Amino acid sequence: MSKIKLPQPFLFEAGPRAVLLLHAYTGSANDVRMLGRHLQREGYTVYAPNFSGHASERFEDILDLGGTDKWLEDAKAATQFLRNKGYDQIAVLGLSLGGIVATRALERGDYIGGGSFNSPIMNIGESRVPAAFVNYYRNFNKRLGMPAEEIEAAMPRIKEKMTQQMETVTQFSKQVIDELNKIKVPYYIASSGKDELIDSINGAVLRDALLPFTTVDYQAFPDMSHVITVGANRDSFEESVTTFLEKLNWKEG
Repeated sequence: MSKIKLPQPFLFEAGPRAVLLLHAYTGSANDVRMLGRHLQREGYTVYAPNFSGHASERFEDILDLGGTDKWLEDAKAATQFLRNKGYDQIAVLGLSLGGIVATRALERGDYIGGGSFNSPIMNIGESRVPAAFVNYYRNFNKRLGMPAEEIEAAMPRIKEKMTQQMETVTQFSKQVIDELNKIKVPYYIASSGKDELIDSINGAVLRDALLPFTTVDYQAFPDMSHVITVGANRDSFEESVTTFLEKLNWKEG
């Protein structure tokens, strides 16, 4: 089978204010690379790791090597990576699954602020993520040169393991919901009106659930799709993230 260039984590260093960016379920650090460059130009240091099981030549590694506990540990390790480099003021933000993990990290760790982009934390409506995962699996392995009959033969196994993992993500999200009251720092939400994978109402319901405990910057983008970080018309989204970060209680020096 042919090889493909695998996405790499990135560290874009600028000023003393650090931002940790977490990617989506079927994605990689590439999901948030353009946002990372934008924030670097605005003076922020940005780090984005790859979650366990991701950015592998074996797409099934997401199911075999990943998992919510491991992804939360990845976020903790990434936070410690930044602290070891001397960045003690960190915001954490994530796309979709990354937003669920970022929110859990905010409940458990010491961050200056954070948030999520199109994250199904509230589990409202039908998720098209499982169907998207199957399509990604097919397309990824087709690019690698795997025969079509081999790809289709793997489908029952893939769907069974994915269903199990999706259930653990749902349970993880319930834990996040149960402890939203622990978030005391400002929280940012981006919600795309043309989200093709999750119901866009999830963002507004999350906002309402958080408002008793902290300040929430809720931003709706009617014409954006699920992976808001790479859309051609992402400028307003990027600017809203910058505006949110600028208002955080950063300490100078």
